[in-house]
Amino acid sequence: MAGRALILLAVAVLVTVTVLVVRSWSRRRVGGLDIDGAARLWSALEASPDGRPSLVVFSTPSCTACRTAQSPAVEAVARRFGQALRILRVDLSTRPAVGQAFRVLTAPTTVVLSGDGRIASFNHGFAPADQLEAQVGAARSSRR
Repeated sequence: MAGRALILLAVAVLVTVTVLVVRSWSRRRVGGLDIDGAARLWSALEASPDGRPSLVVFSTPSCTACRTAQSPAVEAVARRFGQALRILRVDLSTRPAVGQAFRVLTAPTTVVLSGDGRIASFNHGFAPADQLEAQVGAARSSRR
């Protein structure tokens, strides 16, 4: 019995360490985007900041989660904020350079940009509507 408990403890520690390492790596990776500068990201998007927060939504035509989960969540956020939020959709199959500029690892990915164009939040994988709403709300309040 004690042997099983030790094995379970070792697995729990290993999982915890792995999660912490991956989170740290992801933070450093996204942090590098801030160092590289927002201008390069906006250039890749072929757009410029307009004072409103922007939600950049990365997807591909073959991404089931993009169509069935992420798209409805983005539409809910768009309804909630209306014209106070700009939605920029990027199809990674036709615009891979934009995904490379943002260091996108997977579809779906969402990025919230503040009104002045800086990265406010970065979500690898599916992000639910309530999470996106909170991130956009924080990006809106940070400019005041």
